Amino acid sequence: MKSQNVKLVIATLFVLLYSQKINAQYSEEEIVTKGYTKDAIINILIDHLPNGWKFTDTNNCFIFQRTDSILVLTENTLNVPIEKKEDKIKRIQALGKKAVSKIVIKYEPKWDFLKVQEVATNNSSVYNELRLLPKKYKIVDLKDTKLSTKENIIYTPKNDADAKKIANYYIEKKQIEEKIIKSPDLSSQNNSLFIVSMSGCNDENHIVFPDEASVEVYSFMTFCREICGK
Repeated sequence: MKSQNVKLVIATLFVLLYSQKINAQYSEEEIVTKGYTKDAIINILIDHLPNGWKFTDTNNCFIFQRTDSILVLTENTLNVPIEKKEDKIKRIQALGKKAVSKIVIKYEPKWDFLKVQEVATNNSSVYNELRLLPKKYKIVDLKDTKLSTKENIIYTPKNDADAKKIANYYIEKKQIEEKIIKSPDLSSQNNSLFIVSMSGCNDENHIVFPDEASVEVYSFMTFCREICGK
């Protein structure tokens, strides 16, 4: 709790400092045409980009991007055998494709408390519908425990009648899921922020060279979460 309070105080001081700095940093025309110029938190992020990164504001998206290109190799990294670092680098250089490290964050005017509560109530109702759906179609006993995961339940039919029930279940499940409203991942001073993508970094399906690019992506994303909050 003490650590969280310290972070909150530091973030507040940052915002106060940048709020005073913004008007001197941008021209009057930029302040009128670019909304982020009035947002102290976004300006903190821009000023603390890793060396060799740039910021753009395009189509209601804040884009934080590494200037130099990288190499990305697509593979299931969970099943890759242990190898020496130099061997991995050679493999990425031989088989990888050129790309850039990039974080894309969609923005819209900051949600007020009422909208946050309305969306939370809507989504709670939708998730309850989804929870009850297997019982509605009487397929609870068809859950495949070998194929199912915590995030994805798989149902395996025993006959044609079961197959029809499962097919109808997935049709309605998709219709219900479309009613879920995405909540903001982060919030800045004036905007609600939605993380669209993080690319050019190591994950379950990709390895990159140089490795520093991946470190920069995750480090900057951590900084975004610390400064912005939910």
